[in-house]
This record gives sequence, C-alpha cells and structure tokens, in this order.
Amino acid sequence: MSESIHILCILNPTSGNGLGRQRWPAVVSLLEELNITHELFMVDGEPLADAVCRKMTAAGAGEYGVVCGIGGDGTHSQIINGLMRFRAENPARKLPPYALIPLGTGNDIAKSFGLGARENVFARDLRRAVATIRYGADYYLDIGRMGDLYFVDALTIGLDSRILEEHNRYKNEIIKYPLLRRIIKGNILYTFCMGLRFWNHDPIEAEVAVDGSPWYSGPVLNLVVNNTRIYGGEFVICPDSFANDGLFEAVVFAGHYDYLARYLLALRGNPREIQRMADKLSRVSTCKRGAEISIRLSRREAVQYDGEMLTTSDRFDIKVIPRAIQLKIPAEQRF
Repeated sequence: MSESIHILCILNPTSGNGLGRQRWPAVVSLLEELNITHELFMVDGEPLADAVCRKMTAAGAGEYGVVCGIGGDGTHSQIINGLMRFRAENPARKLPPYALIPLGTGNDIAKSFGLGARENVFARDLRRAVATIRYGADYYLDIGRMGDLYFVDALTIGLDSRILEEHNRYKNEIIKYPLLRRIIKGNILYTFCMGLRFWNHDPIEAEVAVDGSPWYSGPVLNLVVNNTRIYGGEFVICPDSFANDGLFEAVVFAGHYDYLARYLLALRGNPREIQRMADKLSRVSTCKRGAEISIRLSRREAVQYDGEMLTTSDRFDIKVIPRAIQLKIPAEQRF
C-alpha cells in the first residue's frame, strides 16, 4: 500500500438536496480503502468562500496534501474562491492541489473532466472520483476573475440567468413540501422554469470587446463566457475549448431561435461535427476566444457564475487567470 496522505474534505451539507451528506459514509469507506486520512470540514450557515479562506489561513503550511470539495458546481466554485482569496492574502504559501467529488445537480466542472459519482452494479464512478485524489493527473486549470469574484465553469448574462432565478424561487417553495421535493427536482424543474421564461425574455443591446478590440454590437438574448467544456449540465457550446489554454470563449445568442438551435446542436451526446454546426448556421452565435472580455449592456441584467446568482449589472470586465489551480483529474479512462 502506498504511503498515507492527509487531505482536507470540505462538505456542503445542502448540495444536491443533501446528497453530499447522504453519500459521505461511502466516501469515507473509499478513503480508508485507499489509505487516505482526512479531516472533515462541514460548512453550514456561513459563506463557504469565507470559511475556506479562514480554514486555510489557520492550517499549517503543508498540512494537507490535497483539498477535496464534495458537492456541485456552486460548492466547488465557492471553495476555489476561498482558496484564491487565501493565496492572494498569503502569497508565500503554496496552495495544495484541488480534487472534486461531484455530488451536486449539474456537475459541469466534474463532467468536463470525465468525473461522476454513480456507484452501483454497472458503474464505479464514486470510487474513481475518490481514487483521483491519490492517483489522478495534475491539470493546471484557468480561473475567471471579475472584480473580487472568481469563476471556474462559466459566467452567464441574460436568459439562462433569469431561468436560474425562476428555478431557485420555485425550488425554495417546493422544499417546504417533502412529496413535491421527491417528484419535482433537477432537470424537470429547470425545464418547467425555462418554459415560463423563454418567450417572455427580450433581447437587450450589447457591446462586447475581446482583448481590447470590439467584437460584437447588437441584440443579446443570452451571453456566456465559457471556461470548462460542459455547460448547463448537458451541453458543449464550444466543442474545441480547453480550460488550460489561458483563454475564454465568449458566446452570443442573439435571439430565441438562435438560442434553441445552439442548445439542440450542443447536446453533449451529439457528435462533435453536429455541435460545430451551430457556428455555421448562425451569423453571431459563435465562440470568440480571448483573455479579457468587456461587456456593456443597455440595461441592467441578471448574471450567474457557476450556478450562483449575482446582483444585476450593465457592465462586466472579465479576465482569465491562467493555470491558477492545480486540479486532480482522472489519469485513466472510465471503467
């Protein structure tokens, strides 16, 4: 057996409607099997990024071989925000590698690197995710920055953010009723909220500059600044993107039909040539790569990052931080 390593496990007890807490005993069993000792840090009732920064500041240098986040995209994003704040405040201290166990709803970040959390007769995805802590390859992940905020997966302005806003509102109502919570969840609720919002959302005028040069001027229904491969749980809107190339992909959806066409073609089960057809069929819904993206809108609009809502705004200045986090990803194919 390899030498033991000691890690910090950060668990969001509310992620995935409590899935992280529910699956934690199985994670512990796998950690023990792989000779990984751990400290559990469960955060509830405090901003996760603040708690992570405080925890890392209090820890001794080199205390943890890996920091492991257990939850969905929002959890991983908040943990990485905390790690980035810690690094900014403690430039002399080295960040440990980051590993993720995807026990959320969308899991875009994990899916982008071939990670899942199924554990049954047909799949051993949870075991594979835990094994990646010890045996995974090192991947140096780009991070997006907007002011004091960092994002990993994507930052989205417009329709997708409004749909998420509706989703969160209904989710907070449904959670009061256990029977409804069992029936209406995940993609069912999101699809319902999309139907409510889709035709009622009007495009707004936008000016988008990439690396200091004007790129797009005109109507925007939805705009995505994309980093990792998977977006929205099931879509590959930029088939040739990489999360370690020091570049973002800016994607403009000018109108409703453009939006529908892009997403139908971008389903992650589609062949890559089908996913690329969206660029050929639409004049504007294309990926424009760059390290800095500036967006100016004619009115304030909803924005989300990594599945978390922000206050509305009409100005966005976004920069990439290349190779900001050392991420542990699977070194072998799914089995």
